[in-house]
Amino acid sequence: MINLTGKKAIVTGGGSGIGSGICQILAKAGADVLVADLNYDLAGKVAANLKGRGVFNSGKVDVTDDDSVVDVVNYTLSVFGNIDILINNAGIIGVGNWWERAKPNHEDWAKVYDVNVRGIVRMSNEVSPHMIECNYGKIVNIASVSGRQGSPDLPHYSSSKAAAISWTQSNALQLASFGINVNAVCPGLLWTPMWEAIARKRALFGGPAGEVEGLSGREVFDTTIDQWIPMKREQTPEDIGNLVSFLVSDLAKNITGQSINVDGGRFTS
Repeated sequence: MINLTGKKAIVTGGGSGIGSGICQILAKAGADVLVADLNYDLAGKVAANLKGRGVFNSGKVDVTDDDSVVDVVNYTLSVFGNIDILINNAGIIGVGNWWERAKPNHEDWAKVYDVNVRGIVRMSNEVSPHMIECNYGKIVNIASVSGRQGSPDLPHYSSSKAAAISWTQSNALQLASFGINVNAVCPGLLWTPMWEAIARKRALFGGPAGEVEGLSGREVFDTTIDQWIPMKREQTPEDIGNLVSFLVSDLAKNITGQSINVDGGRFTS
């Protein structure tokens, strides 16, 4: 079992979905975890329910706001004294009722890039100087298999995740000489609040999985699993957390600049 006892971690977007699963796995491995989320109430609930050997706390962060990023990093340092692990998980797919639009509008594009790309950059740039001082650190960016291939109905999201993969490679090269590993995880299909909204959109307008108009959200999801995933099963937040916990452990000390799929065989490269 991976042992992260004594390691200090901050997870953005930790209040639900994939972020919550990552927090659970890191906690079980013994890490001290700061659950950071725009929704402070959700972050607090996740932190209160974590079980493991570490110390758990919560904080509010808006990764699109420079001051908020500085504040949550400083708060994490005040609580834990150090940050060994940064998980950039915060992400969105649009603004307002984006699933009711056949195509993303200008605001969708702008906000998705500000959260999914610039948010990662803000957090990494704020945390990495503290890691450089220690000549040690682990950064994992949560990208998506959507970054591996374009999307006819969610081009803004796919583009942002492709940018996250590219940033991972660049940042890994920037920080390698300081003993800091930077990698990305590309989740496949998970039944999270985000995918529920995607399913609602595709039930209205159709999507790349074929004829799904009129199906329930879960039926759209299951149809997509059946058509896209060779292993014929969905992925879970815990699946993502398991890979993250490996990448932030010293077992992965020579892995950096990589983007690894957790997708049941959807993509094989």
